[in-house]
Amino acid sequence: MIRAVLIDNEPLALHYFQNKLQAFQQIQVIQTFTSVEVFLNELPTIEFDVIFLETKLNELTGLEVADIIKTERPHVCVIFITSYKEFAIQSYEIGGLDYLLKPINHARLEKTIARIEHEYSIQQIIQQASKTILNVQCFDQFAAYSNNSLVAFKTEKTKEIFVYFILHPNIPIHRDYLIEILWPDLDYIRAKSNLHTALSYLRKTLSNIGYANCIIFSNKYYIFEKPNILCDLYDFQRYYDDFIKLDFPPISLINQCLSIYKNGLLLFDDYEWATAYKDKLTKSYINLLEKGFQATLLTDIDKALEFLNSLLDFDPYNEQKLEHYLHTLINAELHEQAYKVFLDYERKLKEDLALTPSSTLIDFAKKFFIEK
Repeated sequence: MIRAVLIDNEPLALHYFQNKLQAFQQIQVIQTFTSVEVFLNELPTIEFDVIFLETKLNELTGLEVADIIKTERPHVCVIFITSYKEFAIQSYEIGGLDYLLKPINHARLEKTIARIEHEYSIQQIIQQASKTILNVQCFDQFAAYSNNSLVAFKTEKTKEIFVYFILHPNIPIHRDYLIEILWPDLDYIRAKSNLHTALSYLRKTLSNIGYANCIIFSNKYYIFEKPNILCDLYDFQRYYDDFIKLDFPPISLINQCLSIYKNGLLLFDDYEWATAYKDKLTKSYINLLEKGFQATLLTDIDKALEFLNSLLDFDPYNEQKLEHYLHTLINAELHEQAYKVFLDYERKLKEDLALTPSSTLIDFAKKFFIEK
């Protein structure tokens, strides 16, 4: 039995439509409302699968009510009933399943009920069969997998919003801020419409893989309530939090963090809003390499030089840092390795930039290498 709720300001219209639905045994009307306020107050306690909405309501429009419902319960089918044609496009943009024009004849209503049954059966299958945890990869190329299959996002903006939510879980994000960072060049009305459309696509995508209620909207703020998913970024953050608590973190923990980080965050997605996030992770990466260099310097010089080479590859022309690393090697009485690092730097500088080391670095080399 498909549970239905009806909302219409006009009691007679509400009664008339309820009678028409009695011809369909698969639909059970569990409650009717003439007041949006009353409906919203009771919403947390009502379980329903489909709602029939008049677009012209008193307190809010039917479109606004539908947006609230689809935010809180994306699996609910929304059917608009109205005498006005002009809201049809908007109704589909926010996830409406059908748009019925009054007066409604029986044949047209049959088609709508068939659509509801089809959507309801899909949702039932999803809710019963979807047990696999979503796997999200943020380092290197961004990707999301469900049942080992790549999740396809309907538009690039839909994917970008999902990426933003993944990077900012459980944090209230103002609707206008999302509009500003995602559509900075569009006027507000058009950008807001684009946001609603992209979020509708995202909710449907997530709902289809078993994550129907993780995007919450309240008082103009969206919250991505981090669901039970696998995510390499969350793993990295957890391990790195353990790492920074320790004065002498074990090399195994350092290697664990570095193996997740790979080549960096969102390597092929140039989102301007993600720059600060990437920079923060880059600092974490450098910190891991430097700790790894220090931790292995006296016990595994080959591994220490691997860490050092990674540091130099990341910032190859920074003489101040190079001098610091050379000092570290010299203090560990590894003069030969330090001299080789200096020669490699001198050669790279000449080949890449046709330059020679600064006088300061040359003086340093003469002091520790060349004159010895």
